[in-house]
Amino acid sequence: MRHERGRSWLLLGLLWLAVACRGAGSLAVSSEPFAISTQPPDVSLQAPTSWPTVSTEPVATNTQVPGANLQPPGSTPTVSVEPLTISPQPPDANLQPPISIPLPTPAPLFLAAPPQWQALAALLPLPWTLRLDGAPETLLEAGEVDAALRPDASGTVVWQRPLALTIPFSLDWQEVTMERAQTLLADGHGLMLPLPWDEMPADRRALRVNGRSPANPAYPFQLSWSLHAAPGRTLDELAAALQAHLAPAPVVQLTAVGDLMLDRALGWQLRQGNLEYPFARVADLLQAADITIGNLESALGDVGEAAPKRYPFRAPPEAAPALALAGFDVLSLANNHAGDYGMEALLHGMELLRAVGIAPIGAGANAAEARAPFITSVNGLTLAFLAYVHVPVEALSHFDTASWTATAVSPGLAWADPEQIGADVTTVAPLVDLVIVSLHSGYEYVEAPSPPQMAAAQAAIDAGAHLVLGHHAHILQGIQFYKGGVIVYGLGNFAFEIDGPPETAILNVWLDANGVRELELIPVIIQFGGQPRLADPAEAGLIRQRVYYLSTLLPRQ
Repeated sequence: MRHERGRSWLLLGLLWLAVACRGAGSLAVSSEPFAISTQPPDVSLQAPTSWPTVSTEPVATNTQVPGANLQPPGSTPTVSVEPLTISPQPPDANLQPPISIPLPTPAPLFLAAPPQWQALAALLPLPWTLRLDGAPETLLEAGEVDAALRPDASGTVVWQRPLALTIPFSLDWQEVTMERAQTLLADGHGLMLPLPWDEMPADRRALRVNGRSPANPAYPFQLSWSLHAAPGRTLDELAAALQAHLAPAPVVQLTAVGDLMLDRALGWQLRQGNLEYPFARVADLLQAADITIGNLESALGDVGEAAPKRYPFRAPPEAAPALALAGFDVLSLANNHAGDYGMEALLHGMELLRAVGIAPIGAGANAAEARAPFITSVNGLTLAFLAYVHVPVEALSHFDTASWTATAVSPGLAWADPEQIGADVTTVAPLVDLVIVSLHSGYEYVEAPSPPQMAAAQAAIDAGAHLVLGHHAHILQGIQFYKGGVIVYGLGNFAFEIDGPPETAILNVWLDANGVRELELIPVIIQFGGQPRLADPAEAGLIRQRVYYLSTLLPRQ
């Protein structure tokens, strides 16, 4: 309808023009065609209230109007009143598609490498091609290749790994001098096996060389491969590509300790404002790790009433910042003292820990929260932490810690039921790189793991956990290498005023995407009043030997 109304106005205008021309004699009309717009008229336009004013100047047009029979100048124009038809212009059949001009192909470049580097073929940037058909040095010297990959560090290093001097985990041999290490590598040793550190199994340890472990950037023995260029050739792009692809796999250093009980004498120090005191002599070791975990063996805060138990513990609120200051990142509350002052105090303690950046695990406002993992990313690896408790009924008070088990509607702890542990680990394992389980279980002052303790720990490994960290016995227990995982059954006390044995340890664990790479025990002595310190050499030897011996009693599976 809008188009028809527009054409009507146009025809009326033309008729008026024809009448005017007859009266004037003749009208000069341009032979150029009218410009016809194919756009619909503006719907806001209104019909004119008077005839339009028409200029007598020639009209410049650029499109032939079908049905307009234009006459040469000097003649009387004939105006057709037939409807106008707008025909779209057909495409030009003579147009050709654009011509694609190929870019010149760069001349191929050749990298010579030994046959074991065959996988490099898929990593090389264009225009590099891998050659495996001869000695790289010979091909390079003959000018047949543009670069060679050689087992040294004298060129541009693209691959480097520490060479570990490994020994069985339970062998009490800790370190060697540089000179002795060179002799061992040259002559060999029946108990020492040199291995790239990233290929070392968890049941072996690396000897320290002049006090340095393979994790130390200053460790002296490195396996290296480097690029060597032909004269005049630069290898910056190739080296950058290979260095990115061949970079070492990410590693996480986890540090773990046993029971932390910051009541009694340590609590008194905290109330005086001495926040550094409990860990003053070991804090540098705790802080050096990528992530540090322990078991908080008490309630935390200043609320609640003591449970009907023989030994109810409650650390003051100042314990939370003291633990953060010492370097702790994750703390298990799944133990037989976290609920000593009731569930309100339990939840209050969790809030205090979160406020200082420490993740509490193994407890919560309901069962789902108590069994929920804490997931974090460290050095490119994603770790999940879970925590559980399974301890016997107390002999004197007959208190049953199982009564604190969280339910769907009530707060509490995660009880170490093997089936439930398996389900929780199975759920989280596909979502992360590593699963670590904290387990408070066993018999107090008994070195052998209890049957419930072993069942819970092994259920975690069977379901996909990589590491189980145990505590509760108040003494150190053995370490089991089980189905590709590691179970540390008991780390003993750590910061705890108690009448038990003072020997304990800090456990360092290096983890990669495959699980546990290496374990290290750093012996510690708990002083009178509960403050830990590093053991002297004589004390340290006895502590390590005991753990190694207890570990040999545990079956490997």
